[in-house]
Amino acid sequence: MNQEMKQKDQTIILIHQPKNHPWTEIQMAHEPTTHAKNKEFKEKYLSSCFDETYDLSNQEIKEWWELRVELYPLYSHEDENCVKRIKGLWYLLTDSDLEQIRNQKWTEFGFQQADPTTDFRGGGVQSLDDIINFVSDHKETKVKEMCKPQNDFYFAASSINITFFIKRFFHLQEQLDERDRKEIADRVALKNFCRSLVREDNLWKKLHQLLLSDLFNEWMALKNRRPETTIMDYGPILERVKQKTKRTFQTRLFSNLKQLIEFYQSL
Repeated sequence: MNQEMKQKDQTIILIHQPKNHPWTEIQMAHEPTTHAKNKEFKEKYLSSCFDETYDLSNQEIKEWWELRVELYPLYSHEDENCVKRIKGLWYLLTDSDLEQIRNQKWTEFGFQQADPTTDFRGGGVQSLDDIINFVSDHKETKVKEMCKPQNDFYFAASSINITFFIKRFFHLQEQLDERDRKEIADRVALKNFCRSLVREDNLWKKLHQLLLSDLFNEWMALKNRRPETTIMDYGPILERVKQKTKRTFQTRLFSNLKQLIEFYQSL
């Protein structure tokens, strides 16, 4: 998921450099432990009768682990590539150079405070890249609407929430175990996700943009129905998007991403 963004007359290629990670080659040759332990009674004991199993193929395991390694890096001021990303995002949003990272104007784009990097603790570098991708693709349309003060929509924070949800739901967050079973994808959902990883280029980006756009649409629909809506109503809207995602991926194995998206949009 290398990133490309234009800054002035130059094109900056933001390449994910190989990072150290805690997993061994043996671990990475097998499907996630959380997925292996997530079998319900029917699949665990009756799969031979129904010819139904949601084990991951070797290629799906490979794609999932490659994604997990890519998502592992945290944001660091010491990482030159992270600093380039922040400066590039600022230019995309403002058409101006960033003199120092701390700037109160970041809050106008939905960051929680003047130093936006504190928002990336949960989602890591990927949460920054997801904002960059969204702004690159939708700066003059959706982003402009999302950042209007009267819409009360925290664009950056919402994007980061979506990144963190996707990461956790699809077993990609660190330190998950069977105690998180109710919060993570079941066997069908993770199989759906991994099948799409194999078949679809830029799946993460497409999924993130789908959910963030839907979150904004749901928010604006609520505001139109209830003008008195406040930020206190944001939580239930975010939860609705999460539940739609869970229901979509858990329903059945889709043949392609188009079918999956159509089902999601029908909910």
